[in-house]
Amino acid sequence: MTEYDAFFLTELDQVAQDTEQEMVIRDLTEGRAKYRCIYVMARLSDDPAKYADRLWPRLGRGQWVGQPWSVDVVSAVEKIPEAWR
Repeated sequence: MTEYDAFFLTELDQVAQDTEQEMVIRDLTEGRAKYRCIYVMARLSDDPAKYADRLWPRLGRGQWVGQPWSVDVVSAVEKIPEAWR
């Protein structure tokens, strides 16, 4: 199980559930990649057992919400144009 966290600037009850959406998540895996932020297309659920990976939601100022969510990372999104890489 991979663990991520994400910052939400809206109320958590307004976050779309079970629909594919573009978002920024932060990888919490131990090692050199810890705290690496990536753009992804993902599905979220406030049910911790629905998807394979765990997401810790944070409010806008970084406060933990307390209850983990589950996340299904569908694909990574490359925001930097090919010519600039």
